[in-house]
Amino acid sequence: MSYILLVDDDRDDIELTMLGFRDEGFKCEVAVAHDGKEALDFLLAAYSAHRPLPAAVLLDLKMPRMDGFELITRVMGDPRLRHIPVAVLTSSGHETDIKEAERLGASRYLRKPTDLKDYFLIVQEVKALMTVKTAP
Repeated sequence: MSYILLVDDDRDDIELTMLGFRDEGFKCEVAVAHDGKEALDFLLAAYSAHRPLPAAVLLDLKMPRMDGFELITRVMGDPRLRHIPVAVLTSSGHETDIKEAERLGASRYLRKPTDLKDYFLIVQEVKALMTVKTAP
Protein backbone atom coordinates (compact mmCIF):
# COMPACT_ATOMS: atom_id res chain seq x y z
CA MET A 1 0.00 0.00 0.00
CA SER A 2 1.51 3.29 -1.10
CA TYR A 3 0.73 6.34 0.99
CA ILE A 4 2.11 9.73 1.91
CA LEU A 5 2.62 11.30 5.31
CA LEU A 6 1.26 14.86 5.55
CA VAL A 7 2.75 16.83 8.44
CA ASP A 8 1.08 20.12 9.39
CA ASP A 9 -0.10 21.66 12.66
CA ASP A 10 -2.87 23.73 11.05
CA ARG A 11 -6.06 21.68 10.83
CA ASP A 12 -7.53 24.05 8.23
CA ASP A 13 -4.49 23.58 6.00
CA ILE A 14 -4.73 19.81 6.41
CA GLU A 15 -8.38 19.89 5.44
CA LEU A 16 -7.68 22.18 2.47
CA THR A 17 -4.84 19.94 1.28
CA MET A 18 -7.00 16.81 1.57
CA LEU A 19 -9.84 18.58 -0.27
CA GLY A 20 -7.41 19.74 -2.97
CA PHE A 21 -6.07 16.22 -3.37
CA ARG A 22 -9.59 14.80 -3.62
CA ASP A 23 -10.70 17.42 -6.14
CA GLU A 24 -7.66 16.62 -8.29
CA GLY A 25 -8.40 12.88 -8.19
CA PHE A 26 -5.35 12.01 -6.09
CA LYS A 27 -6.27 8.55 -4.86
CA CYS A 28 -3.28 7.87 -2.61
CA GLU A 29 -3.84 7.19 1.09
CA VAL A 30 -2.72 10.05 3.36
CA ALA A 31 -1.57 9.62 6.95
CA VAL A 32 -1.47 12.83 9.02
CA ALA A 33 0.87 14.00 11.77
CA HIS A 34 0.39 17.36 13.49
CA ASP A 35 4.03 18.24 14.16
CA GLY A 36 7.52 17.01 13.44
CA LYS A 37 7.82 14.95 16.61
CA GLU A 38 4.58 13.10 15.90
CA ALA A 39 5.77 12.49 12.33
CA LEU A 40 9.17 11.17 13.42
CA ASP A 41 7.54 8.92 16.02
CA PHE A 42 5.15 7.63 13.33
CA LEU A 43 8.01 6.86 10.92
CA LEU A 44 10.16 5.13 13.52
CA ALA A 45 7.21 3.09 14.81
CA ALA A 46 6.32 1.98 11.27
CA TYR A 47 9.92 0.96 10.63
CA SER A 48 10.21 -0.91 13.94
CA ALA A 49 6.94 -2.75 13.37
CA HIS A 50 7.96 -3.66 9.79
CA ARG A 51 4.99 -1.72 8.42
CA PRO A 52 5.33 0.07 5.09
CA LEU A 53 6.93 3.49 5.23
CA PRO A 54 5.31 6.32 3.27
CA ALA A 55 6.26 6.83 -0.36
CA ALA A 56 6.83 10.52 0.50
CA VAL A 57 6.61 12.99 3.37
CA LEU A 58 4.94 16.33 2.72
CA LEU A 59 5.61 18.79 5.54
CA ASP A 60 5.09 22.33 6.71
CA LEU A 61 8.05 24.25 8.13
CA LYS A 62 6.61 26.17 11.07
CA MET A 63 5.26 23.70 13.64
CA PRO A 64 5.45 23.28 17.42
CA ARG A 65 7.63 20.73 19.26
CA MET A 66 9.71 19.94 16.15
CA ASP A 67 9.65 22.18 13.09
CA GLY A 68 10.00 21.06 9.49
CA PHE A 69 13.72 21.83 9.29
CA GLU A 70 14.46 19.60 12.27
CA LEU A 71 12.26 16.84 10.84
CA ILE A 72 14.10 16.98 7.50
CA THR A 73 17.41 16.82 9.38
CA ARG A 74 16.29 13.82 11.42
CA VAL A 75 14.83 11.91 8.45
CA MET A 76 17.83 12.56 6.19
CA GLY A 77 20.23 11.68 9.01
CA ASP A 78 18.62 8.32 9.76
CA PRO A 79 19.74 5.46 7.49
CA ARG A 80 16.41 3.72 8.08
CA LEU A 81 14.44 6.71 6.76
CA ARG A 82 16.64 8.78 4.46
CA HIS A 83 15.41 7.00 1.33
CA ILE A 84 11.96 8.59 1.82
CA PRO A 85 11.54 11.66 -0.41
CA VAL A 86 10.64 14.74 1.64
CA ALA A 87 8.84 17.76 0.21
CA VAL A 88 8.14 21.04 1.94
CA LEU A 89 4.59 22.40 1.54
CA THR A 90 4.49 25.79 3.21
CA SER A 91 3.21 29.32 2.87
CA SER A 92 6.75 30.69 3.25
CA GLY A 93 8.42 31.97 0.14
CA HIS A 94 11.47 33.29 1.99
CA GLU A 95 14.65 32.58 0.07
CA THR A 96 16.43 31.60 3.31
CA ASP A 97 13.78 28.93 4.00
CA ILE A 98 14.05 27.58 0.46
CA LYS A 99 17.85 27.38 0.59
CA GLU A 100 17.84 25.79 4.06
CA ALA A 101 15.30 23.13 3.04
CA GLU A 102 17.39 22.29 -0.03
CA ARG A 103 20.60 22.21 2.02
CA LEU A 104 19.02 19.77 4.48
CA GLY A 105 17.90 17.41 1.70
CA ALA A 106 14.30 18.29 0.82
CA SER A 107 13.42 17.00 -2.64
CA ARG A 108 10.89 19.72 -3.39
CA TYR A 109 9.86 23.10 -2.01
CA LEU A 110 6.21 23.88 -2.73
CA ARG A 111 4.13 26.89 -1.76
CA LYS A 112 0.69 26.20 -0.30
CA PRO A 113 -1.94 27.15 -2.86
CA THR A 114 -4.40 29.88 -1.96
CA ASP A 115 -7.05 28.44 -4.26
CA LEU A 116 -8.25 24.84 -4.59
CA LYS A 117 -7.78 24.89 -8.37
CA ASP A 118 -4.05 25.42 -7.80
CA TYR A 119 -3.71 22.02 -6.11
CA PHE A 120 -3.30 20.48 -9.55
CA LEU A 121 0.38 21.48 -9.53
CA ILE A 122 0.88 20.20 -5.98
CA VAL A 123 -0.66 16.84 -6.89
CA GLN A 124 1.60 16.57 -9.95
CA GLU A 125 4.68 17.30 -7.81
CA VAL A 126 3.66 14.78 -5.15
CA LYS A 127 3.02 12.09 -7.78
CA ALA A 128 6.45 12.73 -9.27
CA LEU A 129 8.02 12.58 -5.83
CA MET A 130 6.35 9.24 -5.10
CA THR A 131 7.85 7.68 -8.21
CA VAL A 132 11.39 8.38 -7.04
CA LYS A 133 12.93 4.97 -6.43
CA THR A 134 15.57 4.77 -3.73
CA ALA A 135 16.73 1.82 -1.71
CA PRO A 136 15.66 1.64 1.94
